[in-house]
Amino acid sequence: MATSCKTAIVGGGLAGLAAANALRSFGIEPEVFEAAPQLGEIGAAVNASPQAVKALRAAGVGDAIAAVGYLSPGIYTRNMQTGDYLEFNDRKKSAERYGAPYYSFHRADLLDALASRLDRGAIHLGHRLAGLEEHSDRTVLVFANGARVEAEVVIGADGVRSVVRHALYGDDNPSYTGQMVWRALLNGSDVPFEVLEPTGHIQWVGPGCHLMAYYIRDRKLVNIVTQEDTDKWVEEGWSTRGDPDEMRASFPNPEARLEKLLSLVTACSKWGLFTRPLTQNWGRGRIELIGDAAHAMLPNAGQGACQAFEDAYILARWLDACRDPAEAFANFRRIRIPRVHGVQRLSIANARFKHMRDASAQKQSITAGKGSVHGNSDWVWGYDPVHDWDKEPVVPTAYAA
Repeated sequence: MATSCKTAIVGGGLAGLAAANALRSFGIEPEVFEAAPQLGEIGAAVNASPQAVKALRAAGVGDAIAAVGYLSPGIYTRNMQTGDYLEFNDRKKSAERYGAPYYSFHRADLLDALASRLDRGAIHLGHRLAGLEEHSDRTVLVFANGARVEAEVVIGADGVRSVVRHALYGDDNPSYTGQMVWRALLNGSDVPFEVLEPTGHIQWVGPGCHLMAYYIRDRKLVNIVTQEDTDKWVEEGWSTRGDPDEMRASFPNPEARLEKLLSLVTACSKWGLFTRPLTQNWGRGRIELIGDAAHAMLPNAGQGACQAFEDAYILARWLDACRDPAEAFANFRRIRIPRVHGVQRLSIANARFKHMRDASAQKQSITAGKGSVHGNSDWVWGYDPVHDWDKEPVVPTAYAA
């Protein structure tokens, strides 16, 4: 015997809970089905740029995220070997310019903030999706625990290894990028001030790799995340234990501040980066994918979660505007796909620039204003999902199809 609901969200991570809040802001009460036995985010930090903050505010969680977000002064970029200054991205000026702040969060704090506004009775834990049955007027969700749920509308927010996506498109597996990530967390009090001066948010770039370190939780923790080109296969997954000595060896001849930072690492994790080819396969009929389930991307523009938050609000807006869910989802894809594909291309371009082998050419390009470790992000941060939810997006030629 199947139970029923009007709107089902598969996945209780950041994308799914953001969508639940956005839908509730328009009077739509979704049911959330999460595979894990409890809500929780693996991994350390996540960032939300101004346009994503606008989407979250409009979804009704502005106060909740402000309470747990850390306001970074901006990213200060140095050469990994020499320590030379390369570029500064002033986030306080960005906040003034775009009308919303740039926050850094501990992922668990952000998830808790998103969950705090929801009815916990509508969040069903221990529900791992095993498959689905599509009908013209409903979808039957079949869970591994034996539950069957009939839903008029299904939103797949179940991540890069999405079961909803697999049910729709078969073996559409994400592909390994040839890049891997190291991640570590340190106590803020253990990191000497000079290591992260002058802004507390430092990025080091070098041949084939980069490393970023910044404060979260009101400077109580320092998040370290790296990325490097590699010819080795590295499994996907947030929790693969790494070897701190191997991590240090990945960054040879580091300048003194970076060397000190790496010397403090006693535990780390590593994983391979996987993305999907740019695809129109985001859903069909009454089923829609959002976030990583639709468009997993490289982290080099800091937009993975941000684009999921845009998705959440704009999807809710279309469902509120259209009586037919299939029409709402078709409009959502029409508006979202060109923008998200542009952001994916920006992420790829940023990775190439950060990892340039010729350090002098890289510095000259930045000095001349021809290149940036951040790429051209004005069109990303300057977007207003609240006012432009139904407008064709503007994507610079460099990042357009």
